[in-house]
Amino acid sequence: MEKIIENHYKLYPESGMQDWFKLLYQSEFGNAHLSDNYKYNLEKLVEEISSCISIKSDIEDIGGNFMRVHLGWLAKSGLSYERFVKIMQLSRLRSKGAIDGFWQKVSILENSIIKLSIPISMEEFHSFEKKYHEAGCPLLSHSTKYKVLYSPSYRVICKEYAEKMDLWTQVEKLVNHAKKNKTTINIAIDGMSTAGKTSLSEMFDKLFDCNIIHMDDFFLRKHQRTYERSLQPGGNVDYERFKQEVAINLMSDTGFIYYAYDCRSNLMDEKKAFPKTLNVVEGSYSMHPYFGNIYDIRIFMETDKESQLDRVLKRNGEEMFDRFKDEWIPLENNYIKNCKIKEKCDFIFRT
Repeated sequence: MEKIIENHYKLYPESGMQDWFKLLYQSEFGNAHLSDNYKYNLEKLVEEISSCISIKSDIEDIGGNFMRVHLGWLAKSGLSYERFVKIMQLSRLRSKGAIDGFWQKVSILENSIIKLSIPISMEEFHSFEKKYHEAGCPLLSHSTKYKVLYSPSYRVICKEYAEKMDLWTQVEKLVNHAKKNKTTINIAIDGMSTAGKTSLSEMFDKLFDCNIIHMDDFFLRKHQRTYERSLQPGGNVDYERFKQEVAINLMSDTGFIYYAYDCRSNLMDEKKAFPKTLNVVEGSYSMHPYFGNIYDIRIFMETDKESQLDRVLKRNGEEMFDRFKDEWIPLENNYIKNCKIKEKCDFIFRT
């Protein structure tokens, strides 16, 4: 939070106490105050953009997994306001926060005022802090001075959505074009284990009307798990069946049937991909060269090795940890390296 405060001071040196406390409040609680009325939120957004005089057109990190999207950026981006309001409301569902966390940030601000020589006396700081606490820690507006100097006009959303605004904009543009031409848009989400491939596909599912197809459904069947196959870059997936059941059908305007293999029961479960404009294929090996050039957008998810192993342990437990570490992750890394998966991607996100 120290870096956030330092950067905020550089950008808005005339911030007053209520501006600082507003920053901390948003950093902790996000946009939890947002109405759940979609129509109201859209009307207010359109109204504010139409009268917006702010020249800021960026997306600003405010800490605590939240960011401010300045409406100047939104107006220039090409992303529909309707889609952005969806993002706002999805962010609201993730905006929890805790009062203890807020007061910890207040303590960081106090130290930063001294360290950065921010022109606020400790007397002024503690006086405001006391009155704010007694008032029940309400949501604040920006100070009059801040409004005059900086013309703030923004919305607070979750960092997970904010960091992908260029992606949402491009996908929406492609989908709109495909609908007019009655074609499909196909997206691959590939990358490292535990880097957030499934989480990103869930975000797509909430933002767009789409099919989500999981590569985990194409786990190798028992007779396919041979030593020779394990030596192939990308051999640790049933790429033959995926191509036959999914890849060649992604352009279908009638939908298609495919089968999910359950390695525990050794059975196949029938699944239906409905006729939709957008198809999202998520999971390791989704960009296997065997499938050919079937995707319009390719996304790579990555993380550092330490975080990856920590997440594997939390997600899969000690029982499966060694198999991930010693077998599956090395096979994935071999595929990523030898097939140059990351180099072929349009978007790369690190988690």
